[in-house]
Amino acid sequence: MKKLIAALLALSLIFALCACSGKGKTADKAEVKADSKVLVIYYSSVNTSGADVVSSATSKVGDIASTEYLAEYIHNKVGGDIAKITPVKDYPTGYDEVVDLAKEEKSDDVRPEFMPLDVNPEDYDIIFIGYPIWWYTRPMILYTFFDKYDFSGKTIIPFNTHEGSGNGGTYDEIKKDEPNATVLDGLAVRGNSAEKSDKEIDNWLDSLGY
Repeated sequence: MKKLIAALLALSLIFALCACSGKGKTADKAEVKADSKVLVIYYSSVNTSGADVVSSATSKVGDIASTEYLAEYIHNKVGGDIAKITPVKDYPTGYDEVVDLAKEEKSDDVRPEFMPLDVNPEDYDIIFIGYPIWWYTRPMILYTFFDKYDFSGKTIIPFNTHEGSGNGGTYDEIKKDEPNATVLDGLAVRGNSAEKSDKEIDNWLDSLGY
């Protein structure tokens, strides 16, 4: 009898481990369905030369509007809708001024307002969200965005540009902001290499099920 009980307990443990393993795998991919509504939304502060003004913690300027490039490329691949987060108050066009303002916003924990969107992000099942890294984190307007909308039950897929700081821990921050959403590991691309990253983006989307 003892042997039988031991065997049953061992089988129960195996089933439990298999179940946990399965849960871990499903969390790595978006649940891509034919009727899933997909939104690609992004923030990219662009100056008059067409470059991301502050693309990283080191305050380097990207060669192009790198975050916008990624967003457009992803949208062309996954379909759905695309939207841009635009501040109510324009940022300065001068590089040094924007760098200083971004640092001030972070220090003061500011929540900049943004213009009304043409879409309601809460209406979508899968939300790709893109942004540059500013001073080791998301631009503060992204905090406003996540304060405004409830993504419970949704799948959030972040992507970002940077110049050496990777994702800056922002994917984990989004998971904390949206505990009732499924937040997948995103894609971090160097801003000055965005136009050369098509293959990297393709491989990432393929790993997600696209």
